[in-house]
Amino acid sequence: MDYQPMNQPPSSPAALELDQRITHALEAAPEVRIPADFAARIASQVPARPVVTLTQTHYGDYAMFLGILVTLAALFIFGLHSPDRHTFNLVETFLLSDFVGLTVWLSVRRHSLR
Repeated sequence: MDYQPMNQPPSSPAALELDQRITHALEAAPEVRIPADFAARIASQVPARPVVTLTQTHYGDYAMFLGILVTLAALFIFGLHSPDRHTFNLVETFLLSDFVGLTVWLSVRRHSLR
C-alpha cells in the first residue's frame, strides 16, 4: 500500500476532488431555520407552575428572644455567684455584648418588618 505524508497535497484528481468537497463542506455554514410557532409549541408543553402559598413563621424571632432571655439569665447568674470577679470578667463581657447584639438585632429587624 502506498502511503503519502500528511503535509503533501493529494496527487490523483479523484483525491483532489474529494479534498475540495470536504473543504467546501467544512467551510459552508449551515442554514438555521426555526419554525414560527416553535416558542408557542414549547411553551404549551411546559407544565403549569403550581401556586405556592407560604405562611410566615417566626421561628427565628422566637429563637432570638429565647437567646436574649438565656443570655440575660446567664449574666445574672454569673454576676451573683462569682466570688472572684476577675475570673468571669471575660465571660461576662462576652455575654453582655451578646445580649446587646441580640437585642439590637431583634429590635431593628422587627422595626424594619413593619
